[in-house]
Amino acid sequence: MAAFDAQPARRRRRVPTVRRPIGRTTRIVAKAVLGGLVLVFAFTALYVSAFHAPRPKGFDIGVVGAPQQAAQIQSALDKESRGAFDVRCYETEPRARAALLDTHVHGVLVPGSQRDRVLLAQAFGVTPTETVARALQGVAAARHVSASVQDLRPLPPNDRRGLSSLFTVVGTLIPSLVFGGLLSVFGRALPARVRWSAVVAYSLLAGLVVAFAVDVVVGALGGHFAGIALAAGLLALAVSSAAHGLGHLGGPIGVVVAILVLLLLGLSSSGGAVTYEFEPGFYGAVSQLLPPGVALTALRNVEYFDWAAADPRRVGGRRSAARAAR
Repeated sequence: MAAFDAQPARRRRRVPTVRRPIGRTTRIVAKAVLGGLVLVFAFTALYVSAFHAPRPKGFDIGVVGAPQQAAQIQSALDKESRGAFDVRCYETEPRARAALLDTHVHGVLVPGSQRDRVLLAQAFGVTPTETVARALQGVAAARHVSASVQDLRPLPPNDRRGLSSLFTVVGTLIPSLVFGGLLSVFGRALPARVRWSAVVAYSLLAGLVVAFAVDVVVGALGGHFAGIALAAGLLALAVSSAAHGLGHLGGPIGVVVAILVLLLLGLSSSGGAVTYEFEPGFYGAVSQLLPPGVALTALRNVEYFDWAAADPRRVGGRRSAARAAR
């Protein structure tokens, strides 16, 4: 009978739960909240400071005419906004047009006795185009002549704000960052040859997938499948390699560093919809050193400027005397 009564007692006996001290739990939660707030501050501060007050700095402008005329226009531009524009002098209009379409200058002024002509390429972006047009029209107004505007490379009707290239970069950057980080965590025990082969295979396929999505499926960036695949694939390779390498070497800290450098700094300094020349000095200086900024410039050049490369030997142009004196 005693044995019978002891059986339910043993069943009712509960294993005591281990309770974590309240102070330790509070510290863990506080660290998580603090880390989140630091990231919120960093992302908002850097992105807003990069884009909230865009203004040109050293924006190259072409002028067709004599060096003395280019120097006068440089002085007129400096009166309105010193340091915003740098004037290049071209002897003929065809050379100035070629410079614009090769992305060496962002606008061209062709002075005339009764009317000036302003040559632009809206494919640089809406903000740069409007800024250059307003500045060169102001120069014409100061000379008491009218100015007509001609767009040599307009944006396509399905991308009137020129944002497709930016979001192609964003859509490639974030998954590549996630892939590299996950590979460093779940593939840590794999041989280096296997891990880096996976990175290369991912990058090749990612470039093709991105090009198929934005060119064939959506049609936002059309007619340059190979160029889009190349630019997106190289971006995926750079980002996934950096994320995986830093994550494998530094663990969670390395992944955080990759996120801060590639996503936080890289994307904020890429120029976005305003181009990096309109961002504050630090952002503009590092933009073309980080994968997002380089990829964004490459995509725009491939899509809108026929694979233009910024090689000053291809198109002649002399700096104005006014700029040389600054």
